[in-house]
Amino acid sequence: MCNRHGLLLNLILAATFCVAAESPFGAEVVDCVTGEKNPYFNKSANVLGPPVQYVPLYSGNMGGVSSSAYGGVVNPVVPAFGSSKMHLSLISPDDEEPGYVVIAFDHDVLDDPDNPFGVDFLVFGNAGCTKSTTTGMTALDDPATCRLTAQGFPEESVVEVAQDPDGPWYGSDSWRTSDGFAPTLGHRYDPTNADTNLYSGNLWWGAPTDPTFPVDPRISFSDCAGLTLAELCQRYNGSAGGAGYDLADAVDEDGNELPADAAHGGHKWFRYVKISCSAEMKFDEEGDWDGDWLFSEPEVDAVADVRPATGYELWRERHYTDWATAWQATPDAIAANGLPNGINCVYGLAPTDTAAVNVPFKVVSFEPGETEHVIKMLSPKQMTVTPKGLVVKESSSLDAGWKSVVPTLVSSESQGDGTWLNTFTVPKGEGAFFKLALDE
Repeated sequence: MCNRHGLLLNLILAATFCVAAESPFGAEVVDCVTGEKNPYFNKSANVLGPPVQYVPLYSGNMGGVSSSAYGGVVNPVVPAFGSSKMHLSLISPDDEEPGYVVIAFDHDVLDDPDNPFGVDFLVFGNAGCTKSTTTGMTALDDPATCRLTAQGFPEESVVEVAQDPDGPWYGSDSWRTSDGFAPTLGHRYDPTNADTNLYSGNLWWGAPTDPTFPVDPRISFSDCAGLTLAELCQRYNGSAGGAGYDLADAVDEDGNELPADAAHGGHKWFRYVKISCSAEMKFDEEGDWDGDWLFSEPEVDAVADVRPATGYELWRERHYTDWATAWQATPDAIAANGLPNGINCVYGLAPTDTAAVNVPFKVVSFEPGETEHVIKMLSPKQMTVTPKGLVVKESSSLDAGWKSVVPTLVSSESQGDGTWLNTFTVPKGEGAFFKLALDE
């Protein structure tokens, strides 16, 4: 079976065929109407593929600061902008109908209960946070010296989804604007591992962020007040940002929920997303509606299907609910109970649970077999299923790559001293070397 974002290789009639991988991003523009005249920003194809994560450096003068190092890594203070393929500007062509774009995925997007924060898809715009000063920020400035306010510069929009390009369309009054929080972040703020290949003088930005992993959707521009840009980027926790949407909230104009069916495992789903300018009535001097509308002018950069969370990410979401500190909850961080967080995740313990004294993450034995291998491991808590994230990795040689295999829990037996002996099996493969690991 092909996974949601995977590659399917089938051997058919002794010939190997490679089936194109599903993309987590928009694959086709079905329809588009915009009054934008700028040839850089009226191309509907700008919404396809991943969001813009880097802008080539350019010269300019912003807030009285002249520099040849504007642009660089897209971040909440430096949105994607420039005279190249960046985003689509939605502008109403008249006073009667809004501008809009309809984008199709190459697969059905599910209301997946394992998605982080319950978010099923993301829309990336061109909004940004407001600095506490009016001077321009260059790619050479330290994000730790850039202080943010509680304000941003969003553009209102209407987001809807459908299972058929002709509708019906489903949305929610609770859904936020697509061109708002969370502004795009192209690379992690990571001075220790700054990627000097990004541009000359980069001291702050490291690996690319993940455009399929959302920022906590409860957060808004007001939560940025007083933070530095560096602190905000750390709180993104590896996410590229984007406005997040939960399909559980979607209803049509009559209040009917988005349908679910057996073909999609009983989950709600969609394939088409429509982003439109939002509208306000225009009134004449006497306060009467004159039949025309005032439309917003949002930008659309990309749409993305959110990937399911890993076992550790789901554990972290349950136990670290404060977005100000959740980003620090790494698998190897020592929790309040003295165990690394990754170990707590595998044991099924909260970071404050009392653990048995002197019980390490301990493999007791590995017994190879002709058809399967048996692993025995001590834990401070009875296991009823194989914990999410626990894998056996095997390799044919130490120079080859490691293949992950999920072990099967056979039994969990009390040892009478507060510990439990857990027996797992894994099928025999081609591996000559094995290790028990946390697959994040």
